[in-house]
Amino acid sequence: MTHKTVRIGGLTRVEGEGGLVVHALDGRITGLELRIYEPPRFFEALLRGRGHTEPPDITARICGICPVAYQMSACQAIEAACGVEMTGPLRDLRLLLYYGEWIESHALHVHLLHAPDFLGYDSGIAMAADRRDLVERGLALKKAGNELIAVVGGRPIHPVNVRVGGFYRVPARAELAPVAERLRRARDDAVATVAWVAAFDFPDVEHDDLRDLLAPRLAPGLDPPEAELAALCEGAIRNHDPCISCSAHFLDFHLDRG
Repeated sequence: MTHKTVRIGGLTRVEGEGGLVVHALDGRITGLELRIYEPPRFFEALLRGRGHTEPPDITARICGICPVAYQMSACQAIEAACGVEMTGPLRDLRLLLYYGEWIESHALHVHLLHAPDFLGYDSGIAMAADRRDLVERGLALKKAGNELIAVVGGRPIHPVNVRVGGFYRVPARAELAPVAERLRRARDDAVATVAWVAAFDFPDVEHDDLRDLLAPRLAPGLDPPEAELAALCEGAIRNHDPCISCSAHFLDFHLDRG
């Protein structure tokens, strides 16, 4: 038997500092260790004793790429504790804020973190030397997402317009119109990006049968509200494969209680 261990001291595709250790036996991977060196920043401790209006602004500073996810989580936790439910136009605006983050974050990941590995480049900068058009397309998509975050959230990084119960200020129609036009143009870039990425040589990985995956979550019965059952199923998929976790947002959940 042949044992082999590969140690990568610094991962350049991690937003922070990390390393990877791969253990193999006779050519088959037997263990993977992802090591994140970046020290904790103890946001949980920073939030203790704060007023209920403060967590959304504080948690937005956790990440400059995906601040909306942390900010919305803080808002939703406090709103749930207070019995506040976001509906109607305010909920739609929050979804717009999320959409802006998904656009800019995915554009960054695909063009600068994901594509270089598939195309044999050390970095997005190296790829730009040969395929400047692809990198510029990715940056244009990121800019479109940033503008959507800015018009709804107040600024593109660490939004400041979100508060528990809604927003400090709702954007006017005249402010949204230019962003809508940019998003129409960005749609063509997004469609082209999907076609481009679909042609990558992806590993052939099969997922387990989702019925087997979801059965333990639904074993107690189907009595809880449909939204709660949908969240249970979404959580099972996320835990099973984080790589498809974002896709879980777009699952169409139907419940047949018969």
